Amino acid sequence: MTTQPRPRAGDRAPEVPGGLVPLLTTGMGLAMFVLFALGSLGPSLLHELGISRSQFGALTALAFGTASVLSLYTGHVTDLLGGRWTLVALLITVAAAFTVLALGGAYVWLLLALLLAGAAQAFANPATNRLIAAHLAPERRAAAVGVKQSGVQIGAFAAGLLLPSLASALSWRAALALVVPVALAAALLALRLPADRPRAGRRTGGLLPKAPNAAARWLIVYSLGVGAGLASLNTYLPLYAHEELGMGERASGALIATLGAAGIVARVLWTRVSGRFTDISVPLLALAGTAACFVVLMLAAGALTPLVWIGAIGLGGSAVAANAVSMVAVVRGPGFGATGHASALVSMGFFGGFVVGPLAFGLLADGTGGYGAGWTMVGAAFLASVLCGARMRRVVRS
Repeated sequence: MTTQPRPRAGDRAPEVPGGLVPLLTTGMGLAMFVLFALGSLGPSLLHELGISRSQFGALTALAFGTASVLSLYTGHVTDLLGGRWTLVALLITVAAAFTVLALGGAYVWLLLALLLAGAAQAFANPATNRLIAAHLAPERRAAAVGVKQSGVQIGAFAAGLLLPSLASALSWRAALALVVPVALAAALLALRLPADRPRAGRRTGGLLPKAPNAAARWLIVYSLGVGAGLASLNTYLPLYAHEELGMGERASGALIATLGAAGIVARVLWTRVSGRFTDISVPLLALAGTAACFVVLMLAAGALTPLVWIGAIGLGGSAVAANAVSMVAVVRGPGFGATGHASALVSMGFFGGFVVGPLAFGLLADGTGGYGAGWTMVGAAFLASVLCGARMRRVVRS
């Protein structure tokens, strides 16, 4: 392990806006909150709406399919307009999505809400990473990325811990409606950030997407595998625990909270550690490989139920952290391309995984293979990321 290169002259930001990192953490959590909200409320949604597990997976697939396609452009939009305005836009879009979720009375309204949520998610990493690159000195960026990425897992923890109880006491619609004022308040705070619009001389390429370099291509595919496994885990873990392991709805939701709590710690710690590596592929390989090992416990939980808790902690400490370390790679230097553009492209791969993962898992779980086939697919996705990480390491070293 070696220290990263010295920062270049002019990289240091003269002033850090007050409350920047907590606001970015909130923005990340709200942008991805719909995934954990649907996962923790899965049993209630399936019962009330009468939908299948594959239809349920289609909700997540639509959101992240939208995010993946839009990520081709959101990096350029963020680099042109600046992180402040894109952060405000995504927070307002989150509020609109949860308004539709709470008020909609049929499955088609859920699809519309997830379409809006996907648009917000497409801007999450480009906007927050750009604000970090614009306002923080290079030596502080890895730690800041870890903290703001932990906002996603704080959202998972809150969704798993609070939403099932709120849905039981009120309704699942009322529980989701509580997100709207939080998102609007965060948007107002984002408006107070200083402008980070780049100088005219730094704008190139318009809105047309640019081809990623070799290192970024392998990081995109790596993120695809991690996203497929992680989205399947977040979407179906509570249903698996409820339907196959006989756990109650609150205990099943608590698994998402456990996953989120482990992910919070892992993202903060791993991003700090990864910032000390010259070769960022080393921690990426370790995290994907560890995640593949912990998936085995999900399969074994059918015979010994407590193993599902150990599996949730292990996957939270590995798979959840992998995406955060990917974001460290794109903000700490130019090796993967311009910050906003590279963040969007890597997010595109991650979101693409969120499309194929839940769809494939749902089809496998509804078929003759059941949940065992679904968990096998998750393990294979993490192993594919290991292979991509190894290939990226060769590219980075060459």
